[in-house]
Amino acid sequence: MNPSIPFLKAENLVGRWSSEAFFYDAFEDTQLEFHADGTGCCAYIRPFHSDITLFKWSLEDDRIEFVNYCGVYIEDDEETGEQKHYTSRFENKSSERFFKAKGLNISKKEIDVIAFYYPLEQASGMQSFGLMSKELNNSFRDQALALMDVPDTMTP
Repeated sequence: MNPSIPFLKAENLVGRWSSEAFFYDAFEDTQLEFHADGTGCCAYIRPFHSDITLFKWSLEDDRIEFVNYCGVYIEDDEETGEQKHYTSRFENKSSERFFKAKGLNISKKEIDVIAFYYPLEQASGMQSFGLMSKELNNSFRDQALALMDVPDTMTP
């Protein structure tokens, strides 16, 4: 019997993936970040506020195993520019089937795409994400982690 052939290597998922890769929407975006250490986040981004769900992940053939463990809501005050936030800790596990494909971004350039068979609950129901960058500088995960140990400055 031949050993199973991996569906996709974990290092191919590392990077920032965006639901907005295929169209331009100035008011919102949902991004998935997969970091090489098996952590990541889903960030729902809108003007003046973001909702970030931190997760641990692993790749199992054609599935991504998610363990969501913290939510961080960040709001920017339009008048003062002050940033407020609150965090909530929880544990939610899911196993999500997906496939890898190629697609065209808004510049009509071919990009890698991951598409889930069902909308991701933590990703505001989005289903397809295009690879925006393999680099994870200024990551939403790091921004959320930095706020986890800071007392909440607003109530949910």
